[in-house]
Amino acid sequence: MLLRLPTRFRALFAGFALLVLCMTLSGCGSNADLTVFIMPKEYLPDGVAAKVEEQLKAKFGEEKTIEVNASPMYNDQKLIVEIAAGGNGILILPKDTLMSMITQGPAIQLDKWFDASAYPEGVLESDLGDSKNPKLVKGLFAIPVEKTIFKDAGYNEPNMLMIIPANAPDQDLSIEVMKELVKP
Repeated sequence: MLLRLPTRFRALFAGFALLVLCMTLSGCGSNADLTVFIMPKEYLPDGVAAKVEEQLKAKFGEEKTIEVNASPMYNDQKLIVEIAAGGNGILILPKDTLMSMITQGPAIQLDKWFDASAYPEGVLESDLGDSKNPKLVKGLFAIPVEKTIFKDAGYNEPNMLMIIPANAPDQDLSIEVMKELVKP
């Protein structure tokens, strides 16, 4: 059937097929040791992700590669996929979204590494039990983005919280990176 199409349609079809292939391959995973994913409620100013990524690269050098990825717009379905896929070491989400999810236990408790009194906005109640034995725990689960290097990089959207998801691929590296993100 392709051979019967006029030449310009064959070229258009071939170009379209190449475009689809490129788009598919560009979305295939990441070679980074850790990914920070941001899903802003409003928008992320140009260059913020790159600035933060540069600062993290300066700290971790070639030893660990850290990527900072952002969704251009908020989308509940995309967020569900990002959380379920488990490829992100740190998630930055709107507070209202996180509040609706936190009781289901999507984040690790941070009290061991950070002072909860310094981040009262991130003290939440979450279920750390299992389906048979729920266990609601109140503790530090999130850090406000306004108290991180994202603010210095030009990101000032209020009510955004940073968490380490329970299914982060490398929780130890996630904690190291989060400590770097909250340095003054």
